Amino acid sequence: MTRHLQRTAPSMLLGLLLLSASCSRPATHPSGGRSGKPVFDYGLGAITESSRSIPVAYDVDVLVVGGSSAGVAAAAAAAQNGARVFLAAPRPYLGEDLCATYRLWLEPGEEPRSDLTKALFAEPEAARQLANAMTFTYEADVASSPRHKDTNPPSILTDGKWHSAATQSVQYDGDATITADLGDAQRVRRVRIMAYQRNDDFEVDTITIHISQDRKGWSRAAVIKNGKLGHGSFESAPIELSAWLDNTARYVRLSVKKSAVANRILLGEIVIEKPAGSKPSSANRVPPSPMQIKRVLDDTLLDAGVEFLYGCYATDVLRDENGHPAGIVMSNRSGRQAIRAKVVIDATDRALVARMAGAEFDPYATGWHTFQRTVVGGTIRQDEYMEARRLPTPVHTAHGRTYEAVEYTLKIPMENGSFASFANAEQIARDKTWSAGQVDCSETLFQVPPDRMKGKARECCTWPGADRADLNMFRPERVERLFVLGGCADMARSVAEKLLRPLELMGVGERIGQAAAVESLALPPSKTATAAGQRTAPLTRGDVREDTAWMRPDLQHGGTVEAAERAIPILGSYDVVVIGGGTGGAPAGISAARQGARTLVVEYLHGLGGIGTMGLIGRYYYGYREGFTKEIDEGLADLGGPAEGISGRGGDWDSQLKIEWYRRELRKAGADIWYGAFGCGALVEGRQVQGVVVATPQGRGVVLAKVVIDATGSASIAAAAGADCIYTSAEHIAIQGTGLPPWEPGARYTNTDYTFIDDLDAIDAWRSFLTARKKFDNAYDLAQIVDSRERRQIVGDFFLCPSDAYLGRTFPDTIVRANSNFDTHGFTIHPMFLLKPPDREAVPCYVPYRCLLPKGLEGILVTGLGVSAHRDVMPVIRMQPDIQNQGYAAGLAAVMAIGGNGKLRDIHIRTLQQHLVDKGNLPAEVLDHKDSLPLPKERIERAVASLTNGFEGIEIIYAQPEAALPLLRQAYDSATSDEDKLTYAHILGIMGDGAGAATLTDAVRQRDWDEGWRYTGMGQYGMSMSPVDSLIVALGRTGRKEALDPIIEKIAQLGPDHALSHHRAVAMALEAQREPSTAQALADLLRKDGMTGHAFTDIHAVTANIPASPVDTSTREVSLRELILARALYRCGDDNGLGERILRQYARDMRGHYARHALAVLNEQPGRRM
Repeated sequence: MTRHLQRTAPSMLLGLLLLSASCSRPATHPSGGRSGKPVFDYGLGAITESSRSIPVAYDVDVLVVGGSSAGVAAAAAAAQNGARVFLAAPRPYLGEDLCATYRLWLEPGEEPRSDLTKALFAEPEAARQLANAMTFTYEADVASSPRHKDTNPPSILTDGKWHSAATQSVQYDGDATITADLGDAQRVRRVRIMAYQRNDDFEVDTITIHISQDRKGWSRAAVIKNGKLGHGSFESAPIELSAWLDNTARYVRLSVKKSAVANRILLGEIVIEKPAGSKPSSANRVPPSPMQIKRVLDDTLLDAGVEFLYGCYATDVLRDENGHPAGIVMSNRSGRQAIRAKVVIDATDRALVARMAGAEFDPYATGWHTFQRTVVGGTIRQDEYMEARRLPTPVHTAHGRTYEAVEYTLKIPMENGSFASFANAEQIARDKTWSAGQVDCSETLFQVPPDRMKGKARECCTWPGADRADLNMFRPERVERLFVLGGCADMARSVAEKLLRPLELMGVGERIGQAAAVESLALPPSKTATAAGQRTAPLTRGDVREDTAWMRPDLQHGGTVEAAERAIPILGSYDVVVIGGGTGGAPAGISAARQGARTLVVEYLHGLGGIGTMGLIGRYYYGYREGFTKEIDEGLADLGGPAEGISGRGGDWDSQLKIEWYRRELRKAGADIWYGAFGCGALVEGRQVQGVVVATPQGRGVVLAKVVIDATGSASIAAAAGADCIYTSAEHIAIQGTGLPPWEPGARYTNTDYTFIDDLDAIDAWRSFLTARKKFDNAYDLAQIVDSRERRQIVGDFFLCPSDAYLGRTFPDTIVRANSNFDTHGFTIHPMFLLKPPDREAVPCYVPYRCLLPKGLEGILVTGLGVSAHRDVMPVIRMQPDIQNQGYAAGLAAVMAIGGNGKLRDIHIRTLQQHLVDKGNLPAEVLDHKDSLPLPKERIERAVASLTNGFEGIEIIYAQPEAALPLLRQAYDSATSDEDKLTYAHILGIMGDGAGAATLTDAVRQRDWDEGWRYTGMGQYGMSMSPVDSLIVALGRTGRKEALDPIIEKIAQLGPDHALSHHRAVAMALEAQREPSTAQALADLLRKDGMTGHAFTDIHAVTANIPASPVDTSTREVSLRELILARALYRCGDDNGLGERILRQYARDMRGHYARHALAVLNEQPGRRM
């Protein structure tokens, strides 16, 4: 495609692009300066935000705000016409106009014509496959296993269901031959077999296909080899093994051979396809899946060279020296950044940028308004002021299921056009349309905006078509360099309804993108861009604080813009505001509201429950399943029937059911729910948190609160308020593995662990969602929440450690009884685990109230993964039942503080505990608990004596290390056997004491490398360092120079085929001393073939290395190895800059944790001792 237009006569070309043969006419609005009601309503008052500098992330010609399909079309067209373009999308995907509203169906007569629209609305592969599926019977030469038994006669492999190895499979305990009978001779186009896989358990190696006309003479038609053999588990989304036959047969025989290491075969479905039929008309076209829409739009921007990010909300407009719009300030996971641009295309659904820029709009009238909402599955609901229309074709999932969809048209009373009013309308619509059995639904309501913008031209009568529309209808009167690409354009509302059909809006978007590119290329860069502020008398004292703890250098290359002191509108005032409606947040909101507190729950997604619902971890692993958790489980049975009441006993739950249960309980208790918004700052006076700054689709505002409950999982509000936090730093690069699951309607449990994702990094989030859509491209959709197991933690009034769990430590302020094993999803770092690794045994653990209180702050509680605890104890306290109970306790504590003197630290803890005991959250004995530490000296002495029995009692040593060290030295000196002496030398070395250095030196020299540990995420229990690894770390930590030679000798034996733990061990040992003489050995190791080159510094490197398995470890193994060795080399003085070069590569890695760690190490002084 041509990348640019001629620049010789840009004004003339722009005029041609804007011309139209429609019946539009110039707008005749009142003359004067900038007018119209401000986008922000200060009716509830305002607070004053101090001036500040905002980093510039991108400096472009054209900025598109909004991720709609039309916005993507505009961005791509602008880029193809020579402009540099950035697009800021509000959701974790592109195409919110189609996917969030569920407007996936084309109407009769609508026919895609452009390459983009054809790709978007092509019938999904699953629908085409099922449409061509043949009916047949089958039999096997061996009986199916009773564990996964077929019916009689066999039918499970032809039932159209294949999304669960546990419930939708047939098992054969060895090789099996399956013969299909088509009834008569027919043309066979393709054969597809859905095979589940779990490494070394059930795996298909090959399938050989023969065909026959009479079942006597057979000819071989194809051999299918499993290309994903050994690539991990495929238990929810089976591997498709297929072959094209294009032959005639009555019988098709499949000889299925298991792998050599597998115990069995699990098959989900056999599909035999006939030749494809005729092309469907628009009237019976199967709608595309959301995954198809999102992936096509991703690829469109990538192919056009457009830079873009997800999860970005516009908060302010930048203006140049002449007062023209010159970009925006946006808020996302990484804080706030500015985007400078010459021309802005506002592709938001309600023209947010145009409103902030001063464009004039018709008023949004108080009264009844019409909305649409789509529900998939369930039964049709009837209600006053609501009509239901069954959509013409069903939804087809990737696993063969179909569901009917219903479009509801509702009339809902609206107080005004505020975000709170829309949030309330959303809840009313869900009240009226939800039914048990639904599997999906619209995220947001659809409405033709009644409050049109006053533009430079107006269409009064009929829609002329996208190619003939006057683009001046999309340009605000008296606001230059801005286009409004959406339903607020200046035209009759009946005309806007036609504009908002997706094919039309994308056609307009392409034209606007071309016009914006031409206009931008004719403009000089602005000399200045600032965020001017409006001032008003503040209603309350305090200032807005934002989380600026870490900003990726990729978002700091453009300098800064100045944001003047400004008024921030107050959006509401509540007793309790809960930010995050997930596993802990929804229970916290329910608990607070039930106690009579005026409560608001703010949730970025459009469903409650977090990873347990939106993230499809729909099954408990461990956890204390009493109290409020038991109420949830019983509530699911009340809402969905007795079969849904088994989650407390290990069964899966229906995510849609649990989302609705949370929502109903909040509504019943009188709480407000704001979907589609997130906390982006805190209102603080001194150390008192007075409210939360909230980013919404309609701008940024403050919600005042007597108590804030930070249930973000990342302590985002606490960190913004000034709390000290712990996260990935120079100290280590340990992080529990995570993933993004594919999403199928009706799916309950889909667990993944194939990457690391930094929840606080907008670029890493973009990388993760984009690549996951490529990884699971055949799925119906992708979850919108990162299934994190570890995030940023606060430093609270108390810091929980692994030794506390092992000791069963009791506290006077226990509010949660947790229970789990150490399911670590990666390696551990606590020194105790270098000696005695955790195992599969479940460990009960009490969690004190003080872990929820950020040290030094008042008015805020933190729940979930953000509590004050060592990362290695998080696997024990992060189970869903325990976080649900913890959230419930936090809501109670908040209301108790409000009812007292307002101080969270002054609540009567025994009263809170008594309520939790009565509820069942806690056993009654906690009412008598005191802190069980410190331990008496005699207990420590007994522990030291027992250490020679497999490090028994090591948790006591680490509970009180200062008291234990002298006793350990004595034990080492008095040990009579070499084995005991080595045990004590080993412990002393890990603790940084050199008393046993000579013993450790001999031990390391006498031992060869053992098996070691390769990176394991899913299913990681026990050791993550071998015995030799641990001895090497202990030797290095003695601080003795004579310890270095044996370690260097071991390094010389390593290479790319050795396990990660060996490389990590030598790195940890040498960087403990940071001796420059050791740098050469590390450099020599890194220079071996295959040791370097594993950083992913651009999206092309990322997409070229997408592993197939949902539990892959291969990329993490090699990247961690390279980064850890480079870190050690750098700290030991480096060798010709090799370590620094590698670290600088990882500092630009798209995977946030690697970049964060590398940057922190680079900020150290090379060679400085720890």
